[in-house]
Amino acid sequence: MKKRLPFALYLAIAFAISLGVALVAPLPASGEQLSSQRGYFVDLPEGFKLLDGDGKSRFAFSDPLGGMEFDLFVYEPGRFASAGAIGDNIAAKLVSKGQREDFVYEGRKAVFIELGFAMAGVPKKGYAVAISGRPAVGANPAEPSYALVAWTGADAFDGYADFILSSLDCFSVDRVAKRSPGPLSQYIQTFPAKRDATKRVAFGAAGFDLPWNADEAVQISETAGREFRLVEAYTDEPNLWKEAWARCYRLIYRESARRLDQLVASIDPLLPDDPTDAARTLLQWVQGFHYERDQAGIDFIDPLTAATEGRGDCDSRAMLMALVLERRGIDTVLMLSRDYSHAMAAVDVPGGGQRFPFAGKNWL
Repeated sequence: MKKRLPFALYLAIAFAISLGVALVAPLPASGEQLSSQRGYFVDLPEGFKLLDGDGKSRFAFSDPLGGMEFDLFVYEPGRFASAGAIGDNIAAKLVSKGQREDFVYEGRKAVFIELGFAMAGVPKKGYAVAISGRPAVGANPAEPSYALVAWTGADAFDGYADFILSSLDCFSVDRVAKRSPGPLSQYIQTFPAKRDATKRVAFGAAGFDLPWNADEAVQISETAGREFRLVEAYTDEPNLWKEAWARCYRLIYRESARRLDQLVASIDPLLPDDPTDAARTLLQWVQGFHYERDQAGIDFIDPLTAATEGRGDCDSRAMLMALVLERRGIDTVLMLSRDYSHAMAAVDVPGGGQRFPFAGKNWL
């Protein structure tokens, strides 16, 4: 687990969307963070490489061992009448049989598809997601549609399951979706979730009632568990482990960000106007949490649970600070150390104190 692996240095990870240090490259590229002029975005597991594609509408990636493939198809507006029609096309091309289920991803109709097919006589297994683009409305043109297809050999599926699910979940249809749970997460749980209950949140001498759905914290935690399991595969990879850790926290961030928007909006008026004082007030708040670790599990308390229950480890608290400060436009990074089994938040605000140079800034 993350607290038991040797760390040579602190690793700084950018969370705030405004920070812009994410090493974004145009498609096609290696499987780190991949964006396109159409606005969609893919953040594949580290080490995935481009195998094939035309550079515009079809991209095929493989994991470093060559045992799994992830395919992204981009369809021009109007080519398919529905997400179901895209699913039919995938099934026909692969001669695949499997169950399907409709859902909604970022306000767009989508289908989750179970894959089972043979290639050169070898059984294959995986999943696919078909997303139908929105039609033209007013000045907004019609959107392209997408298919995400991830598969491996049937006998290797159990070992690759987390990679397959993470690959499907790392797609963002546009910039707004980079702060939203991924397609797989929105298939598992309708997003935005219906919040029928409330939960009291303590903040300093004040507090507030937060609209609440307990399943959201569970979903963040399950996504975090999947991503921490992936990180373990990179423990002995000297050229990939840092990037793998950064991606892990990026995906937890995106799973959490919009789920915490209501919480952040409630906290923001309780903070001082001065950015340094705001950061210090948040630090005082999270330092008052009950220190808690789950070394038998993933050793991470999701930021929604941390905020609402006042408990968590250092990385939970630091991520929560970053999410709240993002609303103020204050750039924040999460610093992690495996040597010290510790995490810290570092912020781009004035004031005296220890500073850390990263990405052209000296972070407090």
